[in-house]
Amino acid sequence: MNRLHLCRIALRSKSPTPLGAFVRGLAAGALGAAAQSLFFMATRRWAPTPTRLPRQLRKPEQKAQSESSVETVARRTVEGLMKRGPLEDADKARAGSAVHYLFGAAWGGVYALCRESFRTPPALFGAAVWAASDNLLLPAFRVAAWPQHYSLEEHHYALQGHFAYGLATASAYAVLRDLGPVPLKALPALLALQAWAYWLRTPPMRLLTRRRPLPQRFLLGTIVQRAALA
Repeated sequence: MNRLHLCRIALRSKSPTPLGAFVRGLAAGALGAAAQSLFFMATRRWAPTPTRLPRQLRKPEQKAQSESSVETVARRTVEGLMKRGPLEDADKARAGSAVHYLFGAAWGGVYALCRESFRTPPALFGAAVWAASDNLLLPAFRVAAWPQHYSLEEHHYALQGHFAYGLATASAYAVLRDLGPVPLKALPALLALQAWAYWLRTPPMRLLTRRRPLPQRFLLGTIVQRAALA
């Protein structure tokens, strides 16, 4: 009887610590940012026409007129704050994607802390992120105009994208929370796999892959191949 009670306690879902919840929220927020990007890619043909703003309401820099909001933030951070050289278009796009995922991860950490304190509906969380980021933070830093200068169609489309972000973030956090500390322990292995995948895309490894078949570069593949020939 005591053993059965101990098993029930071990299998019972436990609330994570604030640090554990925040780290899981960061991962969930990054996944939510990826889901939002997929939403915008899938609905690109239905996106409303952007509002043509007057010159005094646009971004102050001339080079920012052809940039997205995240690309402008990335360029200002690298060139203004870090005092690095000017970013090329390809580097600017990658830096903008990094800003997008970091911003989504930060909001995911906020969601995790709120989720452990009180009930937070995913739709309400997505709407709060939309209201705070698109309608407050971006205009305050002169990355976008204030909300009254945009059409209702643009606000509706952006809000739907943040609904997708909130739902994906909440779903990912629920999975990470119920799995307990396992995802955090597996994080080094996941990072190692990501580094290995990046190394496989480098020119030396591509050249090696062309010269040698992929299974021969792994011991397990060689063993399986010899066993099949035997």
